[in-house]
Amino acid sequence: MAEQTYKEVCSICLNDFQEPKIIECQHSFCYNCLDDYVHRTSSNGQFLCPLCRQNIKLPEAGVKQMANNSTLQIQQCDVCSNNQATCRCCDCQQHICDSCKSKHDKFVGCKGHLVVSVHEISKQDLQQNSTENPDAGVKEDISEQSSRKYIHPEDNCSKHSEKKIEIYCKDCLVAVCFKCFVNEHNGHTYLDLQEDDVREQIRDELKTLKIEIEKHINKLQNHSTSLQSKLSDVEVAAKSACENVDTHVRNICAKVHEMGENVKAEIQKTYSDENEKFTKLMTDISNLTEDLLSGFKCSTNILEDTSIVQVLERLPNVRQEADECRSRNFNIPDVMYPSFSEMEINERVLREQLGEVNIHHETRFINTFNINQLKSAERVFSSVTTFHGLPWCVYASKMLPDESRKHEMLGVFLCSNKTGPRSDILSCQVDISLELINQTDENRSIRRHGISSLKDFQDSQVLGCGNCITWDILTNEDSGFIDSNNNFNIQVILKLMNVELD
Repeated sequence: MAEQTYKEVCSICLNDFQEPKIIECQHSFCYNCLDDYVHRTSSNGQFLCPLCRQNIKLPEAGVKQMANNSTLQIQQCDVCSNNQATCRCCDCQQHICDSCKSKHDKFVGCKGHLVVSVHEISKQDLQQNSTENPDAGVKEDISEQSSRKYIHPEDNCSKHSEKKIEIYCKDCLVAVCFKCFVNEHNGHTYLDLQEDDVREQIRDELKTLKIEIEKHINKLQNHSTSLQSKLSDVEVAAKSACENVDTHVRNICAKVHEMGENVKAEIQKTYSDENEKFTKLMTDISNLTEDLLSGFKCSTNILEDTSIVQVLERLPNVRQEADECRSRNFNIPDVMYPSFSEMEINERVLREQLGEVNIHHETRFINTFNINQLKSAERVFSSVTTFHGLPWCVYASKMLPDESRKHEMLGVFLCSNKTGPRSDILSCQVDISLELINQTDENRSIRRHGISSLKDFQDSQVLGCGNCITWDILTNEDSGFIDSNNNFNIQVILKLMNVELD
């Protein structure tokens, strides 16, 4: 066997070692260099060493399975990544340089951590490897080696710091050295921590419990996520309901305003009628007054003149005017005064007009059906979804032509059974939305909606639509309702409102 080379560069690429691998003849090469060399020169699972030409057997997994030569690997500090690592913390599982080690030792959380020199570990690794397995160049990871060679400070006896713990007292639930066990725990049930299988069993139990706790944590996190999702849905529903209230209030106010304008128009009409009537009377009076003033002026002028003939000619007209004035009445006609009597605001009526808050229970689920199933079965039922204590399921059916339909159609129905797990619901409203989902264009999805009482629903057993979509359109892949496996999806939005329990 050739002597081991201690060159600090790879003999293939003549550069610093990158992921060095050591082969059976103890020569080392970069992983990529050796892997490329093996691919080019290997034959029948063997290759020649590039330096000594010794025949080397290739592992089943190739160069990747060969041992790492950690003595040639330049390890950088895991903390600052700028300096070469000089030691390793077996608790933090990090390589650190001298500068980072001084900071590491000052941290309260790092008190009692085991820090060892990388040079010391590498030296002991080489010595142990050559002693235990001189023909193989396999070297284990530094962290694994160090965990076996060095005693963790926590593994020392609390009363005898120079002794390591050897016994675990199951009665007192404490780990002690053998001397403490003899003096203080003699006769107690115990575990011998020096036995590898006992230590492995303890670790396995902790791992098993850790996995179990992790599963519970995931369940709790998933449940919390589900609750948060439901809460978000409630928040969205509350926000939408408030917006609907605002919209309805605006509509009511607009309607009241419109009615107010109509009342004002009626008042204005009364005023217009009265104004027209009084204006006509005042116009007639004005015209009559002008005629009388004209005759009065003429009579004045005649009287000022000395001609008696003019007086005699004027006198008949004046007599007639005087008679008309005596017979004329100046009574004020019937007057119509508009007014408005406001009614007392009736809050009950307003509340009825505004609407009422409906608290409902809601769930959504999607069921997948296959076209091929509908060809061979009259009805295809989905899995059962339990909601509010009642089992609900969707069934799809291929509806053949009859008097009500000219073409083959897809029928989609929701059914339930009141004899389910919970039977204390006396009455409620069932609000159902069924949607045949279009997988390429949501706007083309087909939706059907219906409302019924639970009693009616139970009597009829089903609620849905027998003419959802023609069979030709459904089975055409270009329509977007089925996928490449001939599956189509039905979404159900189920609401139970005004639930009355027994």
